[in-house]
Order: sequence, then C-alpha cells, then structure tokens
Amino acid sequence: MSENRPQMTVQSAVEVVAAVVDVEQGEKVLRIYREEQAPVDFVCMAHGTARTEMLDLLGIGETAKAIVMCMVSRQTGVRLLKRLGRELEMRYPGRGIAFAIPITGIGLRWHKLLTAADEEQKGVSRMHETEKNDGFDVVAVVMERGYTNVAMDAARKAGARGGTVISARGIAEDEVKRFFGIEIQAEKEIVFLVVKSEEKQQIMTALMKAVGMKTRSHGIVLSMPLSAAIGLAD
Repeated sequence: MSENRPQMTVQSAVEVVAAVVDVEQGEKVLRIYREEQAPVDFVCMAHGTARTEMLDLLGIGETAKAIVMCMVSRQTGVRLLKRLGRELEMRYPGRGIAFAIPITGIGLRWHKLLTAADEEQKGVSRMHETEKNDGFDVVAVVMERGYTNVAMDAARKAGARGGTVISARGIAEDEVKRFFGIEIQAEKEIVFLVVKSEEKQQIMTALMKAVGMKTRSHGIVLSMPLSAAIGLAD
C-alpha cells in the first residue's frame, strides 16, 4: 500500500514565475514560457489600479492586464526572468513586471518532472540580472467586491506604488460565516501588490485597518516572499 501513497517533497526547488503585462503581450509571455519548456502554465485576466489622472498623463486608455504564470525549476525561473526582462524591455516603466515565488512543498512526481532538466547544472547562479532576492514581497488582500479603491488608497498612503486586481469567487462560505458570525458574499476581488520588504508590515497594517475582517469588505491580508523580481526598480 505504501508505494501507492502520494509523496510530498520535504524541500522544493520549484517556483511559480508570474508576469503581469498588458493583454496584448500575454501571448508573447506564453511563447517564452513554452520555448523554455515550462510544462504547466496559467493565464488569468486582471486590471491595473493606476489612477485616472495618471492614465491621462501617460496617454493610456486601458488598464486591462494578463497575469501569466508557470511552474518551473529555480534554474529555469532564472532564465525566464532574464528573457522576460530583455524581450519585453521591463527595465522601462509601463512594460510590466515579473517575479518568482518559491514553492515550499509539491508532489514528488511533479518535483522530479519540473527539476529533471537541471540535475546536471546545480552550480548555476540564480540571480544574474534579477534584482535582490530578499528585496520584495507580494502583499495580497482577498475581499468582497467593490472595495478596490479603498484598499489601494490605504496601500498608497502606506507606501505602495500600485497593484493588480483579479476577480474571483469565494468558497467555503458557510464555514467562514459560522466562525466570524458575518454575512460574506461569494463574489471576491483579489488585489496584490509587489512591495519592498521593509515596507511590507506598514502596508499590511494599513490594509487590515481599511479592508480587514472587521470592516464591510471582510478582507484577508497575507504576504509571500519573492525569490527574484524584475521591472520593479525605482
């Protein structure tokens, strides 16, 4: 029986690489992923949170975004970030951002699949042209729909520069209602922001005060470390 039991890794050398780009650049990102032989990719639609006056100033009439993600080994993640930065010219403002989030646990078979090509190249450096691996975090807030502006106003006052919004649908609503004794809507918005690590705590605190569980938006605020990022330099 034991050989049929699913096995998990104790440690993982796998990452999620995510690129946030204008919708028309989404296919280009997917092409890069597939040329680097990323076996799993995901695409979801989102929109930016730039203020209207900033869009007018830049002459931009559309904030629709594509978030293109894939699961790859760490070494493949380095190559992907380098290619995305170079081919999408992410060193320039407004060309999008890309980052890698380390996965701390995954099924053993998936781990072997995603890291097999890198077994003979363990000495390759991870950073190269990417920014500091400990310099940024993703802060995310999952909340009821309609409170994006409230969340972003609070985040900006605490030092955030902008964010991306995804529409979603909540699950396990009955359990949450019983625990908190509140009415929670199924329709959700997820706002995520890539922030400097030293600013993370003040931004999370501001978000919890503005859209946390004790507010009408009933938000959940969380953060995740990034292992590498591009397109975020001041």
